[in-house]
Amino acid sequence: MIGFILRRLMSIGVTFIIVSMIIFLMMHAIPGGPFDGGDMPMPPAVRATLMERYGLDQPLYMQYFKYMAGVVRLDFGIPFQSPGETVLELLGRAWVPSLVLGGLGVLIGTPLGILLGIAAALRRNTWVDYLASAVATLGLTIPVFVTSMLLILVFAVWLNWFPSSGWGSPDRWVLPIIAYATIPMATYARYTRSAMLDTLNKPFVTVLRAKGLSETRIIYQHVLRNSAIPMVTVFLPMFIGTATGSIFVEAMFRVPGLGAYFVSSIRTRDYPLEMALMLMLTVMFCLAYLISDILYAWLNPRMKHGGRKQ
Repeated sequence: MIGFILRRLMSIGVTFIIVSMIIFLMMHAIPGGPFDGGDMPMPPAVRATLMERYGLDQPLYMQYFKYMAGVVRLDFGIPFQSPGETVLELLGRAWVPSLVLGGLGVLIGTPLGILLGIAAALRRNTWVDYLASAVATLGLTIPVFVTSMLLILVFAVWLNWFPSSGWGSPDRWVLPIIAYATIPMATYARYTRSAMLDTLNKPFVTVLRAKGLSETRIIYQHVLRNSAIPMVTVFLPMFIGTATGSIFVEAMFRVPGLGAYFVSSIRTRDYPLEMALMLMLTVMFCLAYLISDILYAWLNPRMKHGGRKQ
């Protein structure tokens, strides 16, 4: 296991470097720059001064190495759209809404999806199964921005129960949390149903029934435990992806989270902020999958790493 973890950490380092190069080149390949001015062009002298101040007049390879040298020291630079603070300070402020709304969405949607999946598996080919499958299918196929629009239309416009946008008070959190919860709920409903049906068809379940164990004990002590193993690998990446901000959800509900800054960093060519966001997501997803693999191996000792049983 230690060898597996070390190899994965090395692969994370290689992935980090490759992603940083690709993102850096893609950012600078997009036409335009942060100080082009758009409809109100800057005077050439002012633009040249800003380009020199931020090192954007240097060759690309020098800009890259200079930026990565700062990353090693956890210095991600100064965001162009908020020069009064560092990138880390801006991300620390913007992460709060995304983490609260996205985290609550996952923590609410996951158990609901598991319950739907269990009900569908135990009542296979009944109206319960069809209803749970329909809910899961709709949750996965309907884009989240459409779900957000429907929530705003029904609960904010027609019923006037909740505000349609904002972040400040808790009543403004309800609709974004519901929108966030649809994806984990639908995903876990499908995963749980599939895993439960697969486990119920295993020979050991037949043996347990032949020994006279009650169906309740078989389900809760044996079937659920074995079915939970493949679902472990889904939770952490899903939590990271949701808690780091959904671009569409935050745009629809005007939440000042990471998703909103991700969009604005691309629109305004805010290179330091865009790089920091992409590198942060890369590391978090890599670590999430690593932890998921470790938990999977702990729950299932038969799992092999590198051809050797752990």
